Amino acid sequence: MTQNLANWLTEQLPEDRLHVLRHQPIYLAEIKDIKRLVDWLMDFGFLEQKLANVGIAAIIDDYDLALPLVSPGQQRVFQFIQKSLLMSSHILEENNDQLAEQLMGRLLYFSEEGIKGFIEQVKQYQQRSWFCPLFPCFDSPDGVLIRTLEGHEDSVNAVAITPDGRAGVSASGDTTLKLWNLKTGRVVRSLQGHTCRVLALAISPSGKRAVSGSYDNTIKMWDLRTGEELRSLVGHGDWVTAVAITPDGKRALSGSKDTTIRLWDLVTGEEIRTFTGHGDLVAAVAITPDGKRALSASFDKTLKLWDLQTGEELRSLVGHEGSVWAVAITPDGKRALSGSFDQTLKLWDLQTGKELRSFVGHEDSVNAVAITPDGERALSGSFDKTLKLWDLQTGEELRSFMGHCRWVWDVAITPDGTQALSGSFDKTLKLWDLGTEEELDCFHGHSHAISAVAITPDDRFALSGSYDETLKLWDLRTGQELRCLVGHSDWVRTVAITPDGKRALSGSEDTTLKLWDLESGQELYSLNGHTDPVRAVAISRDGRWALSGSEDNTLKLWDMITLKEIRSFSGHDDSVSAVAISCDGRWALSGSEDNTLKLWDLQTGLEVRSLVGHRRWVDALAITPDGKQALSGSFDDTLKLWDLLTGREVRSLVGHRRSVNAVAITPDAKRAVSGSFDDTLLLWNLNTGTVLAKFITSSAVRCCAIASDGRTVVAGDGGGQMYFLSIQG
Repeated sequence: MTQNLANWLTEQLPEDRLHVLRHQPIYLAEIKDIKRLVDWLMDFGFLEQKLANVGIAAIIDDYDLALPLVSPGQQRVFQFIQKSLLMSSHILEENNDQLAEQLMGRLLYFSEEGIKGFIEQVKQYQQRSWFCPLFPCFDSPDGVLIRTLEGHEDSVNAVAITPDGRAGVSASGDTTLKLWNLKTGRVVRSLQGHTCRVLALAISPSGKRAVSGSYDNTIKMWDLRTGEELRSLVGHGDWVTAVAITPDGKRALSGSKDTTIRLWDLVTGEEIRTFTGHGDLVAAVAITPDGKRALSASFDKTLKLWDLQTGEELRSLVGHEGSVWAVAITPDGKRALSGSFDQTLKLWDLQTGKELRSFVGHEDSVNAVAITPDGERALSGSFDKTLKLWDLQTGEELRSFMGHCRWVWDVAITPDGTQALSGSFDKTLKLWDLGTEEELDCFHGHSHAISAVAITPDDRFALSGSYDETLKLWDLRTGQELRCLVGHSDWVRTVAITPDGKRALSGSEDTTLKLWDLESGQELYSLNGHTDPVRAVAISRDGRWALSGSEDNTLKLWDMITLKEIRSFSGHDDSVSAVAISCDGRWALSGSEDNTLKLWDLQTGLEVRSLVGHRRWVDALAITPDGKQALSGSFDDTLKLWDLLTGREVRSLVGHRRSVNAVAITPDAKRAVSGSFDDTLLLWNLNTGTVLAKFITSSAVRCCAIASDGRTVVAGDGGGQMYFLSIQG
């Protein structure tokens, strides 16, 4: 049916087709033709054409029309499809060719017949080359993440929600503030006026104005209805790092790197008074609900309670062992919650200044805290990339929210306490459902960036290495983690598997290579010789030799039988970031941060030639099976195909928008896969240099590998997510 409907739509006149795409679901809902409505909204061909011609928001609205009309079973299916579309809307608005990939990556969590049938329809419909997810690889639509908001070009440093809960405001390192419609996820307007990074913001009780603080040492007041800058408040001698507005909306409080706190009259723009007492940067300020007192948090490890009328310091709260980054006051004004570089949150009694409770669970600095309107729960954000929901009465961690791939800078909770907004160093905002009780476990991979992957020769297993210092072995048939290999004392940067598939070699920031038994997960041997981190490793096809590259600018050849260093190769002027060995074992190729590739004779250790053409460092490379050509990826955003016999560049492959960190070539040498910091995997035709397919990941692609079947692709990203994909079409 899908192909027939898609073909029928294609055959219509453009204006007729557009009318049908826009209005057919509305019409079917109005006349309550539920069967046809279900048929249309379960038809991938219709969804694909509507996305391309009308947009994602209209499709989401179609499901809103249908949900009250359909049976409970169909309602559940529709809810999962709609939520998947909602969660992927930030991708699909800019990349309507990613509909199949995004739906598959989320709907594979479910076993309902309706979902399974829809998934099979998606697979059968595709006529193009594409990366088909084999297992779930994005957040589940049955989870707590509602949507991702994209638009900033730098880190999101602060977030706030309007009193009616309909809009959010964000402040960014790109010098702008943005007003968001939380229902649609779209930017309503961008507020421009700061000349440096914007670090802090607060919204007035009326919801009509906002105040922001910046690296440019100023505080600016904005009209949220027009985006107009109303006034600039000048007085701090350094960055403005914190702002808050009094409950009557007439005054603002600011904290600065100059160690002072200042109270401002928002009507006149004049400074009312200065508060001094902290010995380091003031990172956060909060005002009690009665508007009479304020609490400040500082890098001097203390919090201070102030009388806003007199400027008097009432008391100092001492207990944190690190810089205090964040503070929030409970709705009754009696307690406060702080977050610190010491990885804890602390609950304080503001009447006595005593610490009531410490909350432990984050694995890195706690940068943000917010308290629910009922005062019973709190939300925290951390450098460990997670948000955590806490019970303030018991200190229990209720839930952990994972989704950001970099530090979480700030959090805010809607006035009804049901949703939360977070801002991150990954440049995104995420909207979360605080009321979800049960959810599927979302598939991830590592707790930190995945830096390397390799596939066993029999295509049964994959091995990944991560910044979390571990390696993990995965079953390619099920996507399940089989075992975790622990032994390195720093990031695992590279992995290679022996030809028999029984052992693996890993290189690490700890300067060592380690040999592992993949069946048992045991470390067999540690190879020492490099004086700096090991960035790359390769094993010869006969399993006799291993080659490593390091930040000490050298390559080293190792005997895999004796596990001794045979020789060292010198010639690069900077770190060796990638290595490969030709299939016949005669040659080695290396890529370096000196922007060059070098071809080496493995028998003599001599440099055969240098391949010059990249404008920035070479981070990835692969040699074709016949040993005649090589493909390199660089921080200059390009790939280059080289003739190894002459050292000449055959062609440059342009398509990525940021650095290329990973490359792999299919066994037939006709295609290649590359991964980039632009959050994409691209499939290339090596004969023409054209892009055949694209897959958008959750964060920067750090590594990829292709199985011997030429179709199965394994990749890892900067958020620790593993992707198991099949090249289709």
